[in-house]
Amino acid sequence: MQTRREKGMTQETLADMVGVSAAAVSKWETCASYPDITLLPPLARALGLSVDALLDFRRDPAREEQLAISSRLHQVFDDQGFDAGVRAVEAVLREYPHSGSIKLLAGALYYRYIAAALNRAEDTEQTASDITERCLALFEQGEQQSEETGEKQVSRSLRISMLTMLGRYEEAEALIDSLPPKQGIDSDELRLSLYLAQEKLTEAEQLARRALLTHVGEVSTALMSLTTIARRQKAFAAAHRLVDAYRAVDALFGLDRSNGLLLGIMLAQDEGDQAQALDLFEQYIDTRLAYTLDYRDNPFFAAVQTHVPTRNDIIETHRLTLRAIEEDERYAPLRDEPRFQAALDRLRAAIPAEN
Repeated sequence: MQTRREKGMTQETLADMVGVSAAAVSKWETCASYPDITLLPPLARALGLSVDALLDFRRDPAREEQLAISSRLHQVFDDQGFDAGVRAVEAVLREYPHSGSIKLLAGALYYRYIAAALNRAEDTEQTASDITERCLALFEQGEQQSEETGEKQVSRSLRISMLTMLGRYEEAEALIDSLPPKQGIDSDELRLSLYLAQEKLTEAEQLARRALLTHVGEVSTALMSLTTIARRQKAFAAAHRLVDAYRAVDALFGLDRSNGLLLGIMLAQDEGDQAQALDLFEQYIDTRLAYTLDYRDNPFFAAVQTHVPTRNDIIETHRLTLRAIEEDERYAPLRDEPRFQAALDRLRAAIPAEN
């Protein structure tokens, strides 16, 4: 009705253009009935719209709506549990069946809350398999349907990570091989130089801080990989240097210390130093319990953070950490140690019972 009036048309004029009665147009506008599908193209042409616009078809919700959907779905998972979260997600997927953004969000939510599902599952192995396969399918569809390069890259990266985690190495490698070669030009670096030349210091600072966070993450990832290589080669002196470097980076930039401690635990286990492993494990649990990932007061990254983890986010992280420790056979030599169990009990106490 609004579009017809904006065009200065009466119901009779529109009816004549489409070849129906004015009464039929009136019923469409009051939702008493709907036009036959064969009338949609001429009706759209008469109103100067595409058929998609006529039907109010949107492949993706607007950005603000996506954020609202994400917040609402997180709340359902947090307050009502995994099954209710799945029902809410599937309803949104039905509403936006062709949205790559929503497919990516859905897969990320399922993966994020998998620990909550496994806590209630009778057959944890089958449940884990079902959820991971669903995630993989959603990430693949998200990549195919998304219209944004960044979303496509995130979807592809998540698929590769999940396939690697599942031991499906050939599939992961095939996806990696299909990625475009890394470009030698860094547009952010060029933009930073431009901002400095223009004296746009606020914009330059924001961009430089984001770049710093990205590059620090890349350094940490490389150090972690090199530590793993050194451990597997039993080059323990080199591994210690790498762990020290990793922890120094965390300390320098005020980052979460838990991954560096975890590397130290694994290295102590490799060397058969149970006392050191227990010392580091206690520190690791204390660090996880203090975990906030709130960088608003961080002198390097204060202005970069777009999402501060909520209490529910942190609880879910604790739940994932607990399950990982309970299932990781590398902790087997420590499980009977009272200090190990006492530290684990502190972590359990920080996780409220699920609804």
